[in-house]
This record gives sequence, C-alpha cells and structure tokens, in this order.
Amino acid sequence: MTKVSSLLCSLVASAALLGQTFSSALAITPINITVKSGARQTFQGLGFSSTVNGSNRYAKLTQSQKNTLQKLVCNDAKFKIVRLWFEVNKYSPQPGIENMAVFVNPHVKSGFIADALANGCTTLLLAPNSVPPYMKSEDSVYIKDTEIFNYATLLANFIYRLKQEYGVKINATGILNEPNDTPIKFKDSQWPVMITALRQELDNRNLKDVKIVTPELANADSIAVRIIKAIKNNPEAWQALAAISTHSYNMAAAPWISSLIEGTDKEYWITEVGTNGPEEPGDALKAASAASRFLNDMNNRVTHWIWFIGHAQSHTEDNSTRLIPYTISPFQYQLFQKYHYLKQLTRTFDTGAVFRKSYSSLEKDMTWSSGKKPRITVASAKNPDGSWGIGISNYTSDKFFYALPAGLGYPEGTLVSDAQSGRAAETFAVTVFIEELAQAGDIKMKIYRSNSNVNNVYIGSAVMRKGTVTIPKVDSLDLITLRSQ
Repeated sequence: MTKVSSLLCSLVASAALLGQTFSSALAITPINITVKSGARQTFQGLGFSSTVNGSNRYAKLTQSQKNTLQKLVCNDAKFKIVRLWFEVNKYSPQPGIENMAVFVNPHVKSGFIADALANGCTTLLLAPNSVPPYMKSEDSVYIKDTEIFNYATLLANFIYRLKQEYGVKINATGILNEPNDTPIKFKDSQWPVMITALRQELDNRNLKDVKIVTPELANADSIAVRIIKAIKNNPEAWQALAAISTHSYNMAAAPWISSLIEGTDKEYWITEVGTNGPEEPGDALKAASAASRFLNDMNNRVTHWIWFIGHAQSHTEDNSTRLIPYTISPFQYQLFQKYHYLKQLTRTFDTGAVFRKSYSSLEKDMTWSSGKKPRITVASAKNPDGSWGIGISNYTSDKFFYALPAGLGYPEGTLVSDAQSGRAAETFAVTVFIEELAQAGDIKMKIYRSNSNVNNVYIGSAVMRKGTVTIPKVDSLDLITLRSQ
C-alpha cells in the first residue's frame, strides 16, 4: 500500500470529525489529571551520546569549544549520563584480536569522556552495537551458542582494560543495541545465558559495580515483552540484570513493559530517544514530541532517559538527531527547540525526584505508542528538596495535516495526516489533582512555558488548593511546567 493510500484509509474516513475539530479550534477543552498516591521510580537523570564519527570530529575542536558544548548539555541542561558507542565487530574482527584504538581514539583521546565528566556528567553507559561476524551461526542469523561466553568475555575484558589502561570507569553496559535489527541476533533462550555469563565475567574482573542494562529494543512492543519475560523467567539471569531497557521513538515506554518490573528492584532505562531528518531552530513540533515522550516514559517507571545525540557536527539532512549541531570552521552552534524543552524539564524534575502515576480524563494512561499520539501528556514527581514538579505537554498541531492535490479521487484540499502523528491543534484547560496533597494548605507554584522560540519563560504563578491546580490555557505544542515553592 502506498503512503498516500494508507493515509487516506486511516484519515479521510474521518473527514467529518476533522471538520468538527477544526471548526472548534478556538474552544478550550477541559481535562482533568489525577496524580495517584504512591512513590514509584526514582529519576536518575537525562543523558546523551555521540556517534563514533561525531567523537572523531569532536577532536578537531579547541578545548574552549569542547567545554562550551559539554557545558551546555552536562551543566546547563543537567544531563548526567553519557552513552558511548562501542563497535565490537571492529574491536574484534577476528578471534583473539582486541583493538582498543577503535574505541579509545574517538572517545578517550578526543577528550570527549573527560570533558563530559569535567562539566557535570556522572554516569558512563557502554553501548555495544554489533556482534563480531565470526560468532554468527552458519545456518541462521543468531549468535552461536558456543560463542555466547566468548562475547561476554570480550565485553568484560574491554571494560576491564579501559579501566586499567586508560582510567575510564564504565558504570553500566548494554549487550547489543537494537538487537532485533542487527545482522547477528540473540534467540530468546540465549538472553538469560548471555546475561548470566556477562555478570560472571564482570565479577571475575572485580567489576561488580558495573550494571547490565538490556535488551535495548527499538520499540516497547510485544517483542520486548517476550524477551524481557524470557529473562525474568530465569531467576539467575533476572538477579544479574540491573535494568530493562527499550528505546523511545514511535513506541515509547508503555504499561505492558513497566508492569514487568512492578514490585521488583529493577530500573528502566530508555537508552535512546530521537527524531530523524532535517530540523531548524524553533521547531516546536519536534520539541513537543520529545517532551511528550519524556513525560510518558516517566509515567511508566523509567529511571534513566537518554537522547540519541547531544552535540555533533551539523548534517543538514539529519540534524534532527542532534540537540546541538555545530560547524568546526568557523565554530558555530545552534540550540534546537527540543534542547530548551528538555532543559525546562530538568529544572522541574531534579535527579532524585520520585515520580507518581498520572491518569487523564481524556486519554487514561496517556500512552505514547503505535497510532495517534496523546493530545496532553502529564507527569508529576516529588523532588528531593520536598518541592513538587508537574510537566504538561500539548502534542496537537495543525502542522500534522496537509491538503491532498487534485486527481486522487477526493475533493481537492482534503486534509490528511500520517496515522502515527498527532491530532489537530487544540487548546486545553488542564486541572491537576495530586492525591497526596489533598489535605495540604495552599501551595504556590511557579509556571514556565516553552513553545516555538519561547524558551522556558516564567509566565506567573498559581495556587494549588487541597492538591488541585488549574492551568487555564495550554496551547498547541506548549510545554508547561509547574514547581512548588
């Protein structure tokens, strides 16, 4: 089915509804959010990565320029986690070969790791992205059973050598990035064996504090549920695992994933969030997507949340992967709108904030998954200093819709949008009720807003009475945050 045909099937049939939506665009829709009692996960911070090639280019910057970029992300925006790409197939192209330069040159000798740590980042996550070709089974796309222990040894030995020879301490490691999309995969039955083996190999090298974070699947879908269950059903592997992990694109964190760790001691890492394609500063559509997914993920027990690329040399056809694109000669950089949105969120929710579960009168769990995305996504947490933070993202916009040309069998100008996008622009009056504050006195809350080229602007205060506060106007693509005083 062609893209246009798919769009027609999913949206033109709703033409009457679309017309109704647009005709009432000036109305303000009331929505009630209930923040349920009960502490859930403790937030451990945002993070970012750089590609290997990006880190190689980073080496060409002056130290002052490097510090500028790292300070913007690690210090000013309070990102705490750095994800480090590890090309295992190039590190060990043949049995017995361990080429440290493949990783050390872009990440260590470039200054990328040291600069990030010096500017406020605290946690290093290793991201293996490939299995060496010689480990592949001859008659399938899976790793050989006999090579699983060798792969575990390869990862553990690399982490050990990195610490001993270069003084770089890895805090957590993945096993294989987006393993269902790589040339060499793991069977469900191989995951528990791999995790147990890696834990043993790390412990044998006195690396007991290195967390294992896996399976880093691209989507929080039925495949993720199946693989995580396979791990959980093996007590030894489940004990060895520190955190489950998925990515946050079209299918972000979801209740059917977070329910698997409810009542356990497991963390939930979103090890990659991103968008693709071109981008220019002031793009509130992409920024609202990022903010909505963050709030969605916080509602689903996520503890660590990592944007794909923090800063990298500009690539006009795919700049959207970056928060900050830059040029080397002359040195210039841009701050994309999503940078400002995420920075606003880190000023609302401190590292150590404990999230609660929020429910919506409009879209219940507000789950960001396959199909149309939630119009309003809200999350709330109590910060370590006792203050409460609330984040509200409006992911509605008329930019999702475009007019069909003539000659397709529909009236010229018929409005359609992608079945996976957001809905038409709508303004909401959002009332938030925090159950735990129902008996509290009046609480003053400062309110901030971001939108296109509006960057974390203070727009006044509101008084929360008996746990209830109303924001009378949350516009299309707004990020509104509140924090108590």
